[in-house]
Amino acid sequence: MKLVWPLRFLLSFWAMLWLAALTGIGSFIIVILQIFRVVEPRMQWVARLWAKLLLAGIGCPARITGLENLASNETYVFASNHTSALDIPALLAILPNNFRWLAKKELFKIPVFGPSLRRMGYIPIDRSDARAAVKSLNQAANRIAAGASVVIFPEGTRSLDGTLLPFKSGGLGLAIRAGRPVAPVAIMGAGRALPPKHLILNPGPIQVMVGQPIPTQGLKIADREELARTVRERVREMLQEG
Repeated sequence: MKLVWPLRFLLSFWAMLWLAALTGIGSFIIVILQIFRVVEPRMQWVARLWAKLLLAGIGCPARITGLENLASNETYVFASNHTSALDIPALLAILPNNFRWLAKKELFKIPVFGPSLRRMGYIPIDRSDARAAVKSLNQAANRIAAGASVVIFPEGTRSLDGTLLPFKSGGLGLAIRAGRPVAPVAIMGAGRALPPKHLILNPGPIQVMVGQPIPTQGLKIADREELARTVRERVREMLQEG
């Protein structure tokens, strides 16, 4: 969808209002659910609905291919490229598995939004503190042991120009420790719709592609760097295909 500048500005202003309204309502619902001691997995519909309504309201519908690569009774470590703030709602809206985020701690400091993330069991990671990062990875391993998948962005930050950055191996070491396969994920269109450090939207569809999972059985922690390179190469190939 190609919009002229004034319409893009108005849409972006509306998007901020829409985001604030949805986040406030969603956070209120989560607080109510917590008061009634609703368990984490049963809260996930709130995040999914938040994401679907957000993307629909700003003209950035998310579509997914490759679901046939996932087994319904399996848990994964989903490893995705990262080019936009819209990557998170895109995955929340359409990724079918019960999953939790392993995300930078700064997101958890956002008023209203951050506390809601914690209540739903999402996991902050402090990359500047090695001990805290290990603790976060242990939390993620416990989530996997309890039957949830985990989503990571191995680049560690958003790519400013869409170029795939090197993959850090810490989150992929989590997959090895948990003995779970890594599902490579390629997100296309989000970086064009809302580039990093931009607030002006350029609405359009977001495409998510899930690749064939990469097994980790038999791997050791010392293999995590090689696993990171393998997963990055899979994601790179999917981006080229898309």
